[in-house]
Parts: sequence; C-alpha cells; structure tokens
Amino acid sequence: MEVLTALCLSCDTTQSLHRYVYAAGAQRPIPSDLKVNSECKSSLQCLLFIPNSHCDWDERVCRCQPYYILYNDTTCLPASLLGFGCSVDSQCTLKVPNSQCLDGICQCKPDFIPLRRDKCLPPAKVDDYCLNDQQCRLSDRYTLCKYIIPRIYGKCKCPLSHTTKDNKCLPNLENQCFQDIDCQLATNDSVCRQRANSLASDKDREKESSVCMCREGFEMTDDKLHCKPLPTTTSASAAPINSIDSDDSDADESAFTIEPVSLGKGCKNSLECQIRDPFSACIGGICECIAKTPSCSAANRGCHNDTYQCRNGQCISWYFVCDKHNNCDDGSDEDGCLKHNCPKEAFQCDDGTCLSRGSVCNGKWECPDGSDEARCYKGIPCDDKAFRCKNGQCLPQYAFCNAVSDCIDGSDENETICEKSEVCPKGMFQCENKRCRSSVVLCSGVDGCGDDSDENKCEVCCK
Repeated sequence: MEVLTALCLSCDTTQSLHRYVYAAGAQRPIPSDLKVNSECKSSLQCLLFIPNSHCDWDERVCRCQPYYILYNDTTCLPASLLGFGCSVDSQCTLKVPNSQCLDGICQCKPDFIPLRRDKCLPPAKVDDYCLNDQQCRLSDRYTLCKYIIPRIYGKCKCPLSHTTKDNKCLPNLENQCFQDIDCQLATNDSVCRQRANSLASDKDREKESSVCMCREGFEMTDDKLHCKPLPTTTSASAAPINSIDSDDSDADESAFTIEPVSLGKGCKNSLECQIRDPFSACIGGICECIAKTPSCSAANRGCHNDTYQCRNGQCISWYFVCDKHNNCDDGSDEDGCLKHNCPKEAFQCDDGTCLSRGSVCNGKWECPDGSDEARCYKGIPCDDKAFRCKNGQCLPQYAFCNAVSDCIDGSDENETICEKSEVCPKGMFQCENKRCRSSVVLCSGVDGCGDDSDENKCEVCCK
C-alpha cells in the first residue's frame, strides 16, 4: 500500500494551479479531470476532486466510499434513512428498500408504511408475517398482528369477534362493519346498519359505528352466529334481499376452518384447544388443562428442546423466560430467575443477573454491566446466544428468518435456507415442511412454521 507524505499546491502568475501528491518518494501530478472510475494512485488523489471517494486498491480506480452512491460521475452522495434529506431515489434505497426520494426527503413508497427510520413494510395478508397492526390493515382493515414474539414480529390474524374465510376477516353479528357485503360473507341474511337508538340525536347517530345485524324479518340465534327467520303465520316468505345465496347452512359452515389454540391463549370453544392437546378445554375464554395439578411436568415431559416447561406442564418459548412478565400460568418462568443461577433457557449477565435471551445483541444495555452487548461487535465472535450475519454483524437470535432483513447483507433472510433446506444452521429449528426458523418460535403460541410443527410439542396436560 502507498504511503502518502505530503500534498503540494503550487501556483505562479503565469501558470494555473498545479496539484501534486508525494507518494513512494516521488512527486506525481493529479489529473484535473479526475472522475469516479478514473485511474488513481492513492485515495487522497480521489478525495481532492471527488469528496467521499477512495481509491479501490484492487482495481486502482476511484470509487465512492461505502454507503455513498455515485451521481453524475463526479459526486458521491451519502445514503439516507427515512425522514432525512436526499436528491435521488438511490440515496434512500441503499439503506431502506421500498423507499423513494420525494420532495427532498426519503419516504416509503405508496402502499408501504415506515417502521423506525430503516424499514418500509409491505402489505401483509392473513397468515403473513407482520411487525405491527398497520401492516396487516394495508390488506384487510379488520386484521391484527398477533405476535409470535411480543413487539418483535407475528402473523396477521382475525380477532376473535371475526370469522376467517378465504384469507379475509369477516365481522360476526354485533361487530363493527363498513358495508353489507362484510356481514353477508360471514352470516347470511345480515346487513350493516347503525343500531336503532331513539334517544340519540342525529349528530350522535352519525358518530356511531355500524354493526352487523340480521335484516328485517330475521332474528339472531342464541349463539349470535346466524340469522333465522322470525316466526310467521303465513306460508309465504319474503325473497332474500341483499343476502348471499346458499344451498344449506352446513355447507357454508364447512368453509370455515378451526385453528388450534395453545394453553393460556384466548379461545372460543374447547375444540380449538383440544386440537393442540386432548386433555385441555376452553375455560373462561382461555385454553386450560382439564386436570389442574402441579404434577403435570412429572407425568409428561413433551416440550421441544430449547423451550421452557412450567411447573404446571405448560411449555413456553425461551423468549419469555426471565423477561419480568409471568408467562407461565403459575409464574414459574420468573420464580426461577435467581441471581447467579439462571435457567438455561435465559441469559446470565456477567454479574449474575438473569435476562431474556431476546436481550442479547439487541443494541440496548439491559445487563447492569452491559455484558448482554459485550460480544456483539464485528471483528469478535458473536455471543453464543446471538445470530451472526455473514458479514460478522451480531443480532438477536430471533432475527433469523423472521421475514425482515436485519443483517446489512441480508444473510438473515436467505430464501434457500428460510423457505426450504435439508439442514438448518446450528441452534435453529427445522420445521416439518423443511423451513428453517429461529428456535424462538417454538411454543410461542402462534404458528411460526406455516405447518404448525413448532407448536406440536407444547402441551403437556395430565390425563
């Protein structure tokens, strides 16, 4: 590599300005028409005419420095994050995919929403991965992001008050709606109307939300899921108005699928719970073990490896252990977080404090001594409870294959590994459908694989 010792600028009354560099003991002139991709002898030679450039030692030509983009062959513009100034789109897209330069500011493209300063989220449909509710609602106004890992990522799902059909969320009776078709796809003979309220003023009625209700001549069944004809003394019945034709109600019901629900999660009926574990039931709107006894864990040890089994037999993701919230129904995921004696599913700081493994390499000091971030820098091996990108960057383990590129080089979302692989990286989980996922999805209560195999060994209710 050349060693530069001096820069000489000389001029006289008869000659224009001359620029030289002293390199390797010799004085060398610098061409005045130097541009990006011009031949160079040193980085200083490039910098004199092209700010934010350097001399590529392999090709011996001037290039823009990392995170700068070439503009007009003579200018290297800095990459920008959302909300910062820009001149061209490529300044934005270098760091933030699906962004653009609009009115001199980096912004997300239409139909994408910003997340922090570095991401533009695309629309997400029912069962797609998501990072927040707004991302789901770009596709369906009724959907919510049901978190696999709280505040990290999840899947778009319909609320309990709605029915899932053809990847859409349809409001059930007495739930908010916007148009008749929303109600009719879920319940025949229903309409979207404001509630009748003779005491409300016209102004108040305008503010009230419309809800799904049975159309005139029909009444709601006791289970609030269907509309049935009102009793009548005549044999003639009015022709259906604004309703979806159906040969019979049983055929319509078969179009709806029942999704399995894990212990501790909200449910509508016991069948949802029993798909997961035959010895559970929907009790008070929550899936619970039928036989409540502390001996469940002794009778059954059926949890996935790298998950935590509560004393009552419930299995939870390692993410929830020592996160300062009771995720086991019996609180045992926090009771065992004793200083200098942390559960193996958690992270132990150098001073003995117990933290969730989700704290490791997340960019925030959460250990009192900062040891959760001490082994998270390029150039040193990543902490064994973190994920290492190909470029050496260290990230929380949950960043692997979570549908969002967190590694600068994108290696955390390698499609050939995430979507189908014969062998998954060490410490990661291989779904039955050959997808690779972070082990954080195991027993999270939400299907993280797409085939539910990450939730198959998470219920250990006693007989």
